[in-house]
Amino acid sequence: MEKRIDRENWNRNAHDRLFARLEVPFYSLTWKLDVTEAAAFAKRRGVSFYSVMIWATMQAINGVEAFRYELRGDEVYLLDRRNPSYTYPWDGELFGICGLEWRDGEDPVSFAQRMREAERNNPAPVPTAEADGAGHDVYISCVPWFDYTHVTQEFPLDNTDSTPRILWGRFETNEKGRKTLSYTVQVNHRLIDGIHLHRFLESLCGAIHALEAL
Repeated sequence: MEKRIDRENWNRNAHDRLFARLEVPFYSLTWKLDVTEAAAFAKRRGVSFYSVMIWATMQAINGVEAFRYELRGDEVYLLDRRNPSYTYPWDGELFGICGLEWRDGEDPVSFAQRMREAERNNPAPVPTAEADGAGHDVYISCVPWFDYTHVTQEFPLDNTDSTPRILWGRFETNEKGRKTLSYTVQVNHRLIDGIHLHRFLESLCGAIHALEAL
């Protein structure tokens, strides 16, 4: 269930109003993320590394309340969960976009299986404007062909856009055998501050490290 926020008693109301003055209140951060356990789990359990990373990302997203705020005009809602909307290979050099319902408590192998099924049954590689306008999503993609140090992502010139955007690159293996990649999060400053990104990163790292025991 979603809940409409009472603005007058919302401790973030003044901060939201501050950044609402801007046409582009969005910002992004890129980290070097250690994904050693995620890569090992994917190989050990026979699932894609991409699916494991989406699973860990969604665990972290839904575990931080600020990432579940959504702006609708002048109103703010708290969602019970967000769902992944992710790209996948389609027809040679093109890509498809697939949405999937997030299920709390689902293990990464079952999640990977549902991803494959959703892609096989996807009615269209790119959603229509009507289908894409439902919200509640996290936009996720990757560039597995290269590492990067900086990236910009597309977004509408609508300062109520509340959809977090996630991207990562190819992982590199260092001399100690640890695997790291560039991981980027783009968010709306009306809803999310640096401390919330810190909590997200802590939750993401925790989800990845926990894979070692699965």
